Amino acid sequence: MTRDKLYLIRIEFKIYVQRKELEWLLQDQVHQVLEEVHETLVECCRRFLIKASPDFSFEEEVTPTDGGDNSLVHSQRILMSSPNGGINQVKCVITLLGDSICDADITFKHKHGKDHSQFRTGFGQERVWKLQQIQDASNFLYTARLCVEGQDKDHTYKSAKEVILILDEVMKNLSQGRSCLAFPKRKSLDELVNNVNMQMLYPHVPNDVALSFYVHSSKLVLALYHLHLNGQQRVDITSRNQVECTIQWLNEAVMLFTLALQQCQQLKDKIVVLQQYEKVL
Repeated sequence: MTRDKLYLIRIEFKIYVQRKELEWLLQDQVHQVLEEVHETLVECCRRFLIKASPDFSFEEEVTPTDGGDNSLVHSQRILMSSPNGGINQVKCVITLLGDSICDADITFKHKHGKDHSQFRTGFGQERVWKLQQIQDASNFLYTARLCVEGQDKDHTYKSAKEVILILDEVMKNLSQGRSCLAFPKRKSLDELVNNVNMQMLYPHVPNDVALSFYVHSSKLVLALYHLHLNGQQRVDITSRNQVECTIQWLNEAVMLFTLALQQCQQLKDKIVVLQQYEKVL
């Protein structure tokens, strides 16, 4: 047997082995990994106001009592404080329920001319401050879950491309959902000033003050801006103060988003490596 012939035999054998490994992945491991991903997503859903039923529509109103099987959503009374133990220019106590701040008591130092005074405002349970980031994250989460649940457990996957398309769709939604929580969008000055949620504060805050609640990963932040109308009749931010608090279930949700992404990515990486051998044969 010539050296070239032996080399070709080795190449053919390697392709055969890799093909068999791909077949094993498609027939056995895909269903197993998708089941593990589904368990992770179900666990993550317990931290949001999401129903367990696959026919759930986001247009439906969800209450804490039907937030899902074994829901972990509950009302929390929270004292927000300055980061790094700094001096509190702002004091805030809120009640948080899922994606809603149900009431808030806010006190801050306000300068009017040469005088400084404590200004107190807030809102009660007849109104809620919706946290759009959490709403968006839960929507992406549930879309990813529906994608996984839509896979027939008795289905035999025929190609790497078929599985990669499914994984890409799941990961796209998980990545967007996690980004909603981890990377808050920077609001323009106009958005801060004209935020409709500020209309629910009573008494109304002075015209040179703007407030904003937002989520940054596992933290809920209240940012308070002092504004000034400059000589060009444009509004400038003269100072910014914030208080924040760590929300345990948000931290857990971000970790579960990440875990599900890793589970999908690991399977995809294995299939992508073997996909080249599928094309050869």
